[in-house]
Amino acid sequence: MGRQRVREIDGSGARIAEVGGKAASLDRLVAMGFPVPPAVVLSASAYHEFVALSGLEGYLRGLALEDPEGLGDAGAVDDAFASVGVPGELEASIRRATAGLLERGPVAVRSSATAEDLASASFAGQYRTLLDVGSEEAVLDAVRACWASLWSPSARAYRRRAGVDDEGLAMGVIVQTMVPAEWAGVLFTRDPGGDPELARVEAVRGLGEQLVSGRVTPEDFLVERATLAVRASDEVGVVPPFLEDLLRLGVRIERRFGSPQDIEWAFADGELWVVQTRPITITGIRRHDDDGFDTEPGPGSAYTPIGVQEMLPGVLPPLLWTINAPMLDEGFRRLFGQLGIRVRDGAPVSVLGRFRSRAALNLSTLRDAAASTPGGSRAEVERQYLGRAISEEAEEVRAGRGGIRGLLAGLRAVRTRGGVQGEVDLFADSVDLILALGIDLSDLPVGRLLAYRARIRDLAWRGYAAEVAAAAGAAATFRSLELALGRWVRSDASSWAQRVTAGPAPTGLAGCNSTLSLWKLYAEHVPGKAPYHALTDGPPETAEQRLRALGEDGERFLQAVGKAARHFGSRAVYGGPTWDEDPSFVWSTLARCGPALAAAPPEERMSTTRSRREQAMEELMGKLRASWKWRVTRVLTGQVVDMRRRMLRRLAADASRFLSLRERAKASLLVLGGEERRIIVEGARRLVASGLLAGAPDVELLTDGELERMLLGEEPVSPEELARRRQALVAAGEGEPLPDVFEGLPGVEEEPPVEGDVLLGWAASGGKARGPA
Repeated sequence: MGRQRVREIDGSGARIAEVGGKAASLDRLVAMGFPVPPAVVLSASAYHEFVALSGLEGYLRGLALEDPEGLGDAGAVDDAFASVGVPGELEASIRRATAGLLERGPVAVRSSATAEDLASASFAGQYRTLLDVGSEEAVLDAVRACWASLWSPSARAYRRRAGVDDEGLAMGVIVQTMVPAEWAGVLFTRDPGGDPELARVEAVRGLGEQLVSGRVTPEDFLVERATLAVRASDEVGVVPPFLEDLLRLGVRIERRFGSPQDIEWAFADGELWVVQTRPITITGIRRHDDDGFDTEPGPGSAYTPIGVQEMLPGVLPPLLWTINAPMLDEGFRRLFGQLGIRVRDGAPVSVLGRFRSRAALNLSTLRDAAASTPGGSRAEVERQYLGRAISEEAEEVRAGRGGIRGLLAGLRAVRTRGGVQGEVDLFADSVDLILALGIDLSDLPVGRLLAYRARIRDLAWRGYAAEVAAAAGAAATFRSLELALGRWVRSDASSWAQRVTAGPAPTGLAGCNSTLSLWKLYAEHVPGKAPYHALTDGPPETAEQRLRALGEDGERFLQAVGKAARHFGSRAVYGGPTWDEDPSFVWSTLARCGPALAAAPPEERMSTTRSRREQAMEELMGKLRASWKWRVTRVLTGQVVDMRRRMLRRLAADASRFLSLRERAKASLLVLGGEERRIIVEGARRLVASGLLAGAPDVELLTDGELERMLLGEEPVSPEELARRRQALVAAGEGEPLPDVFEGLPGVEEEPPVEGDVLLGWAASGGKARGPA
């Protein structure tokens, strides 16, 4: 089918790479039962055949070299295509396929590029449509004109701005029965740039080409989606009687396609026809480092990556962002509810944002939470959720004048500890039970695979909420301890608070402390060898080879490390790459940490976190007892039993317990993320085997919803759109990290306001205007 020159648009599953975006959308509409005029499409194979046999390949390759800006003569491109005939067999195929349509009357010949109707760039008005074509000879001329429009200067410039590569592009061409339209126009199922509860209809009498070309000013209507009530946006004459039916049709198409749609329609003889649908794109051409999933910042909203970069670190591809962001956002909202925090009307509602493919917290939302908390302050709320204060009042709190607020925050956290403990325990135990099932994903039909994924995801939502609550409790109780110590040890308060609450080792294999168990494994499985001998004698990339050279001992150690790596699940982000996908991460850490661990005294290597905390607490108590201020205060207050020691020990124990709960929740979430990753990898394998993805890594360029829809057989995301997203992610990764605090788009200078008269409106297809400039 990939080499088929011409095919009917009959709902049989035409792909964008085969027939272009417009034809693939029409084919989906037919398959879904929507009214589409009869049509055939010349495939991308037909275009490639024409270019190859006509000798145009060299000319097209030279276009970019001669005219890198894409601002050359459009007429020269048209002449080049019109000057060569259509090769014999291809011409015969076109004549046979279109003869039946021409018997019914004139046809429309319409371009359908493989890079068209993308989620981030519609290409509206860039390619040709020719109407009322009445003969086979005229069809052949129109087809060549559509092919030529792929290389028009404006289309090439548009592709560059949208980050779409010219390499491998092709042009399908639709030949479709003309509808003798009494009315025609465009339906936007959501008003672009306006109220999303309204739809916008632009209508003209006669053919819709008058509207698209800008030759006629349309009648403009707004329709309430909920009630179907029609509003005329300007003073109009006649309200077409079919607008209610048109909106019903449009809403059905929107639901089936999964996003707001820009629908071209025609009305004739009492029937509505759909001649095109594409996703609405109203944000314009994106920056080179925006893959289409970044956040549009709210007016006056401030953002910060602090406090979220541990959970969602680095550049996040669309799949990981669309999986993780909703769950983490919901975790914060649940915590707000548990603490009785009410967000004011009109305050920012989104807790998370994504900028340059990196996650950030909506600082304005947290500050609003502070305003609604009795006795709360910006700085203390920021400390609780971000780990440190970044507001202007931070110095006041740091100086000790915010102590009461900090203690109140700690008390609130302690009151919620029981609930957090239960949630973390339940979540961790549930994860262990799921892993014990050991389900073989390769045997599951796609429906059951996705059902299993839904169960995993339900549990992950609960895990994220537990981690956020534990992290907030840890920050609050740690701050309370810090403030209490500040009275006695002043500038050393933070250092002592860290020592007496020393938390468990970092999750995964990223930190040296986490590799202690693997050091023990090495000592057990490779007796008589120098510690980490096979890992430190050469580069980490050849560690496996050197270990296998040790014989059975090395093989046993490799198996033990593999089992440990699988147990840790995802490395950093729920559903992200796992430790066992690329063992080089493990070997690099072992090689880096091995010498230090081997050089440490045995008692230090084997000491527990708890014993280190107790030792630090005893040192602290000794320091306090030797302090004259500590002794004098006890005498002046008449304390027989020193309650301050009990209070400090209790605060340290509470902070340690929350820290432990946070790490346990995080560890279990990443373990569960490893199970979700197995499902993602299996889904990618199936899509690659079906030819819907070029390679398994491309799965991360999909959104969560796109992955599921593609597994269920719906239209795949085009290779051109995936390439654009990939280029944007690479550009984002090469950019600077996000600043600690920013408003608007980070690193983007606001344009100065334009002076003089301003023409207001919203973007549409190309037209003509005349006036002084």
